[in-house]
Amino acid sequence: MPVTTNTKVQSGIQDINQEFKEREVQAKAKELDIPYVNLLNVHINSDFARFLSQEDSEKANAILFMKIGKKLKLATSDPDSAEVKALIEDLKSKKYEISVSICSEESVKSGQKIYYKEQYKKHEEIENIIEEKDLGTYVDEIENLSKLEEKIEKSTYDVALNYIQVGGFKTNSSDIHFQPEEKNVHVRFRIDGVLKSVFKISLEIYEGITKEIKQLSNLKLNVTNVPQDGQYSFVVNKRKINVRVSILPSHYGETCVMRLLDSQKTFVKLEDMGFEGESLKNLQEAVNLPHGLILITGPTGSGKTTTMYSMLQAIDTNEKKVITIEDPIEYNLEGITQSQVNPDVEYTFSSGLRAILRQDPDVIMVGEIRDLDTAETAAQASLTGHLVMTTLHTNSAIESISRMVNMGVKSFILAPALDLIIAQRLVRKLCPNCAATKAITETEREHMQLSLDSIQNKGLQAPVIPNELRHPVGCDKCSETGFMGQIALAEVLKFNQELRDLLLEDKPMPEIYEYIDKHLKMVTIHEDGILKVIEGVTTLDEVYRVAA
Repeated sequence: MPVTTNTKVQSGIQDINQEFKEREVQAKAKELDIPYVNLLNVHINSDFARFLSQEDSEKANAILFMKIGKKLKLATSDPDSAEVKALIEDLKSKKYEISVSICSEESVKSGQKIYYKEQYKKHEEIENIIEEKDLGTYVDEIENLSKLEEKIEKSTYDVALNYIQVGGFKTNSSDIHFQPEEKNVHVRFRIDGVLKSVFKISLEIYEGITKEIKQLSNLKLNVTNVPQDGQYSFVVNKRKINVRVSILPSHYGETCVMRLLDSQKTFVKLEDMGFEGESLKNLQEAVNLPHGLILITGPTGSGKTTTMYSMLQAIDTNEKKVITIEDPIEYNLEGITQSQVNPDVEYTFSSGLRAILRQDPDVIMVGEIRDLDTAETAAQASLTGHLVMTTLHTNSAIESISRMVNMGVKSFILAPALDLIIAQRLVRKLCPNCAATKAITETEREHMQLSLDSIQNKGLQAPVIPNELRHPVGCDKCSETGFMGQIALAEVLKFNQELRDLLLEDKPMPEIYEYIDKHLKMVTIHEDGILKVIEGVTTLDEVYRVAA
């Protein structure tokens, strides 16, 4: 009992002493004509830690305690110090408006405890070294990961996240999915376009992993009811892996998807990606055009960015200046100037594109057309001596025309600008080590013949349907799936003067579609898929999976 009473007395004395200190700071604030704040009585949002590093906070003895739009409120015990002034200038350079309040040293320390407690610290980058001999098939890797489930549950959040993201890298996954359910969280990897289950983790460890992802991505830690997007990176074998993060509120909590992008990825030639015949010829000619607009279309995960980067790599950057504006920069390209949008300073695709035009470029790559302003600026840039490449979310090459028109791009701008539209999907390739042949069924033959008749009606040569088709079997090398890698199915629409005239005359879309079908001899995505089935590259099931 005496100890307890003593503790209470000491606590009371501390409170009185602190009150006197706060009164002294209040008097100083009045003397300096600076607002006073007592952070001991203010709820501090831990999310503000992302605006101020622990080092800068401790140097300046300062803390951010309020944010309204671009306005930040800074509290410090020494507003006249050189460190505080340097901190203010740094924040102003990032387009923030700063107002300064004076507070006690105890106030600052209380804020720092909230800011920089262990779960909000930016952990040191974990060094991941993976020997080539340790890389098994992805079935082996997923099996190994499933054994880590118990270890992940006992790990710190940063280590748990690292286990999962390195596992994604080792299995050559394009995406990692966290799906909260009533009792746990389902973790899945997307490999060769198909989701594979890995394991389930507890809701508790997932909450910590989500906070770690948010902190790394500079997202709001205390917001869970609105979507958030961000990005960060991790390192494997001294190569940087960029991660695009999408977080979405769901019934059982926030669902998170992480897209993995290897910054040192090497891009194959267009012909190795699946482009062939007239389509390949049109693409190769397009990258050497002095000006024009090239659209690459398809849903998310259809390989649009890979095709665009491969086309950029086919350009002679010694003779031409190439500039990109992206969100985010997915891969690093040598000899090319790459720029990333930043909405916080109003640097968007549209404003960035206008700025790029003042840099005297020959070729411009715009990551995506999202609005009318960007679409019109891109089209106009192509009319003033620039080759412009960009992506658009549509299902087919023909639909891209109506999409641009419906966005509001005037036909007198669009018609002369467009040179090429590429629409594509990705299918899995049959494993070359284990695929086996089976006799073709009558149903398969009938389905394939419809596409071959369409190709012949366009005046193109169609192959003969074989009596046997290759099918997946499964072996160690393809992890028993029967597939290994992906290849593009594509349709390439090359514009001629007659098609441009139809657009200029504002002809109805059905008439434009009819002209394309009859006169431009474009092989559709589905038809290209049938040709690849006959070549033994993929299967009918794969073609119907992505291009019904």
